[in-house]
Amino acid sequence: MHRRTATRYKLRLPVIFKWNDGTDHTGGGFTSDVSLDGALIVSSSCPKTGSTIRLEILLPSPDCSGEELKIECVGEVTRVEERVGSVAFGVHCIFDDEHLTREFLN
Repeated sequence: MHRRTATRYKLRLPVIFKWNDGTDHTGGGFTSDVSLDGALIVSSSCPKTGSTIRLEILLPSPDCSGEELKIECVGEVTRVEERVGSVAFGVHCIFDDEHLTREFLN
């Protein structure tokens, strides 16, 4: 089991995630909290524990320039929690500056 090793920040950010269990899946949701080594995602769908998942967390532009900031990583689903009307799942992955991309919105 993965233990939390980094400070978690309560941030509600939009996220897109993808996984393959023999079939390609794409889902969306919001972070509940984020740290440098993972995130807790709330969604209406989720992969199974142990699945490899690709995350794209969208960040607001710090200077309102119309630039979209996105942090991407590949990680592993470490736990799944059933909630009323949704599920939450923990993902262990490493976020760093190399995973930050910038795109200008038209």
